[in-house]
Amino acid sequence: MTETLIILPDRERFILEWRQTDPARWERRLRASYDLNQRVPRAEKAHCLCQHPDGPLALEIRHRRESDSFHLAVWKNEGSLHESTCPFYKPNPETSGRAGYMMGVLREGLDGEAVVSLDVALRRTTPQAPLEDPLPAEGRPGRSRQRVMTLLGLLHLLWERAGLATWYPAFSGYRTPGVSLGRVLAAAEHVRTRQQTLADLLCPVAQRHPGFARRLQVVADHFGPSRRLFLLGIVDRLQPPAARVDATLVLQGQRGASYDLFTTVPKAEYARLLHSAPWAAKLLGQEPAERAAPVVALLCVTVDRIKDGKWAGYIAAKVIRGAFMVVSPDMIPADSRHELTVAEALVEAERSFEKPLRFDADQNLVFPDFVLTDTAAREGYPMEVFGRTDEDYETRRAEKADYYNAVFGSQGWWSWNAASDPTWPPFPATQRGRKR
Repeated sequence: MTETLIILPDRERFILEWRQTDPARWERRLRASYDLNQRVPRAEKAHCLCQHPDGPLALEIRHRRESDSFHLAVWKNEGSLHESTCPFYKPNPETSGRAGYMMGVLREGLDGEAVVSLDVALRRTTPQAPLEDPLPAEGRPGRSRQRVMTLLGLLHLLWERAGLATWYPAFSGYRTPGVSLGRVLAAAEHVRTRQQTLADLLCPVAQRHPGFARRLQVVADHFGPSRRLFLLGIVDRLQPPAARVDATLVLQGQRGASYDLFTTVPKAEYARLLHSAPWAAKLLGQEPAERAAPVVALLCVTVDRIKDGKWAGYIAAKVIRGAFMVVSPDMIPADSRHELTVAEALVEAERSFEKPLRFDADQNLVFPDFVLTDTAAREGYPMEVFGRTDEDYETRRAEKADYYNAVFGSQGWWSWNAASDPTWPPFPATQRGRKR
């Protein structure tokens, strides 16, 4: 488990993860600092190590009277000011697909934990419920209300909390698949559902990563008999089903290592996956070397040991539900080839930016494709990529333009009509010192 350092108001160093590893120490130190944190000026209050131009980001020490216990909490309306990898970071739901969930589906718990209501049952004995359609609602254009979080929403949440939807020039050369999947695994330590920590069940697969391979074997034996697990990795091959054979999915690094894993996808789930992610499906229909971008998969699976034959002892994983997500070579999510072009151009230009993720929101929910974080705009500079010219899309384009003009002003956002102009407009100028 990674450690998150907190500075208490008396300058004592405090570890956030003591809540799990040393709860008595956690409670004792917060109780001792509670009154002082109330009295001292804001600049001297408890804070994490996030860097911000206005100084340390203060944290509250709160007292829960019903249980006479203490916990740390982000200051009101300041969650989005924290670094994206900080446990106290809370994205503004109005700038991403988080706005599409009904209240209670995604809850920010104590100490930066996220508590989610998933559409997949984790106990193997619990039948799977069918996927639900989102409920329409009043509000922003295209707004909807999703009753549960699907695997795509969970993948987006983990990617966001791992800091992989954020890019700074300093990340160049370090955002490898193995490192990125490791960050997701660390982020899953702070995500819970049905009293289960997601990291307990999450098994990344990556090339030349014996630690992940050993983890899969241990988790499969410990949790596999009673729980459904999650596999995470970049798809190497997806073999379509035959007459009496399910589809076969292979993650990069799975073969030729010690994962000892076979993954199959039932025909119905294979069809649903391809229908729900058409661009990913198109890429997976090509040879790996020919693909324009990698495809990440999060798979909820049941696992069993093969008992007989040549592959005795290997793990047979059957996909119950899955999600695909296309990413750039730097692991930045992209929803279209035009977005991929912009993401790569921003990296090449050494810009700092965020990629708001859709989660499970209706496709017409309006939020930016990218947000520059290195301009003079304090809340970020929205960027929108228009990629089609059909009548329905033109209506949506006008709707988006009206929204951005109303919220950010006609000169406060960037756009590129990729369908009519192969060259994107110049990016907005940077401001020295802003998240570079």
